[in-house]
Amino acid sequence: MSFTVSNPWRDRILRGEVCSVMSVKYAIGNEIAMMTKMAGMDGMFIDMEHSVMTMREVSQLITACNYVGVSPIVRIPGKAHWQLSRILDAGAAAVVIPHCETVEQVKEIVRDAKYCTTDLPEGRRGCAGNQPILNFQAVPTMVQNNLLNRETMVLPMIETPGAVELADEFFAIPGVDGVLVGSNDLCTDLKIPGQYDNPLYLDSVTKVIQAGVRAGKPIGIGGIGGRLDLLEKFFAMGATWSLSGADGAMLQAGMQKLGRTYAEMNTRVLEARRMANSTSTQTAEEPKVQVQSTVREIAAQTA
Repeated sequence: MSFTVSNPWRDRILRGEVCSVMSVKYAIGNEIAMMTKMAGMDGMFIDMEHSVMTMREVSQLITACNYVGVSPIVRIPGKAHWQLSRILDAGAAAVVIPHCETVEQVKEIVRDAKYCTTDLPEGRRGCAGNQPILNFQAVPTMVQNNLLNRETMVLPMIETPGAVELADEFFAIPGVDGVLVGSNDLCTDLKIPGQYDNPLYLDSVTKVIQAGVRAGKPIGIGGIGGRLDLLEKFFAMGATWSLSGADGAMLQAGMQKLGRTYAEMNTRVLEARRMANSTSTQTAEEPKVQVQSTVREIAAQTA
């Protein structure tokens, strides 16, 4: 019997295609997974590091994503074994680990996130039985271990100059399936917060992309979804995916645009009313002026 895992985002980035991923921190209803699918996006980045979403809410989002065919990519808030295992057991297609600083740290993460197999004997992820990502099918242990090690991705984040210099070593670790560059924290650590055109930032990202290309592993870019010019440049160099839009920012932008539209409409309507009232008042005064003029003419003739 053949067992498969649906991970369309992974399939596309491994083919070298450019992929878009929706970032979610506030929209916890399952409907957001359907909207992401209808928008043509390949994955949903569920951010547990910078949100207050509960494990239950995240689990429901993961299930909804897998159901509609959007890959759930979850950034956990730390590096603990239980954080990794619970997210993967819930059915995440990829787990993103923030603030990775050393090679040993990343090796430890891989050991916790991958099952023990012939190819990865140091893996120590615990067996949780029937898996949501496998539609709760009963899968033989070694078949499950090999399948999920291959199909689910472990992605350390590179967010400091020190991690940039270790990029080649990170990519060389068996079980590391790619990396995500955290642009905001990287710029902060470079002492150039928000300066995405600064050569220090551009050179750092270039180094990471070059390391990923050498290793043949995918590179994601986070934090600059609004800079499509930079993203296209990085994609041309070999990066394959980015956090393309955040729920809060997109909702806020839409509301602000609507607010401005109504404010401008209000100004136009009030001006139109003022002009209409002015014309109406002027028209009403004209008969009075004509009567007064006629009376004066008659009086003058009589005199």
